[in-house]
This record gives sequence, structure tokens and C-alpha cells, in this order.
Amino acid sequence: MRAATIAVLALVASGCGKTTDATPRDVAMQFYVTLEAAGVRGIPEARAMPALEPYLTSELTTRLKEAAASADPQRSIFSGLYEGYSTYYVQDTRLLGDTALVIMGFSNMTQKPAVKWSDTLVVIKGPPSWRVADLRYGGNWDFGYRGTLTGVLTRAASSTSHDGTSATPPAPATNTR
Repeated sequence: MRAATIAVLALVASGCGKTTDATPRDVAMQFYVTLEAAGVRGIPEARAMPALEPYLTSELTTRLKEAAASADPQRSIFSGLYEGYSTYYVQDTRLLGDTALVIMGFSNMTQKPAVKWSDTLVVIKGPPSWRVADLRYGGNWDFGYRGTLTGVLTRAASSTSHDGTSATPPAPATNTR
């Protein structure tokens, strides 16, 4: 099983990792395909980071690594719904100079009734390519992520005690939108 995981990650890193001439839309889709291929739901484990790094800014990579010790691996952080998504697609892309807002449509068909929502990837242009800098959560249910991925990661990293053990994470905020 471990050899199969390594093979999938190597394939993803070599085949989909070409981001130098990719559009923000391409980077967004390749990022989510890579998450899926690597089996990443929550904060990526160290073994998955090499496959994801071609799509992430160095700042976001650092935040993910800092928050890894305190994250709940069962909660999907790359979408606004804790339980994660069943499907994803690019709804729209808005260019604002060297920043692109890629609106991702999601659904979770395992929830009854099915849940549909959109979140926005913030993708910035920098050497050598477009990279994911943040995610703005867009769900409107009572319990789920609100704000941004970097905000969630900052809270997760600050909940880790100085000896590296995880402190009790705060309860999820109620979304009032």
C-alpha cells in the first residue's frame, strides 16, 4: 500500500505538477486533483507536501506545516464543509492584476439532502507560476469553516502548545450569513 501511495504521489507530482504555463483555472483544478490523488482531507501529512507544493505559495506551505501538529485530519480544510466534498469544478475566474479569484463549486452528495456551495481560491502570480495563496470559505450553514484558510491555519497553529502537543481546539463558529 505504501509503495502504491508513493507511486501515485510521484505520478501526480510529475504529470500534473507543471504549473509554469498554467492559467489560474488550470492551477485550481490541478490542485484539487492532486489533493484527491494524494488522499488529503485535512492538513496534508509530510509525505503529501511535495506533490502539493508546486501549487502553493511558500507562505501557505509554511502555514500548513506549522498547523500540522494540531489539525483534525478528518476535517476537510480545503473546502468550507467539514465533511468535505464529493464533486468540484471551476465556476468562474476573475483576474485582478497578479491575483486571480477562482470560484470553485462544490457538492457533498453523502449529506441528506445534498449540500452545494462555492468557495474562492486566491491564486497569485509569482515566479515561476500561479500559486494558491488562500481559500475564502463561502458556505452558509451553521457549522463549518468561516473566513479564510490562512485564518483557520493561524488558529490551529496557535492552539499548539510550546511542547508541540495539541491544545483543545476552539468550537466551530456559527455562520450567520
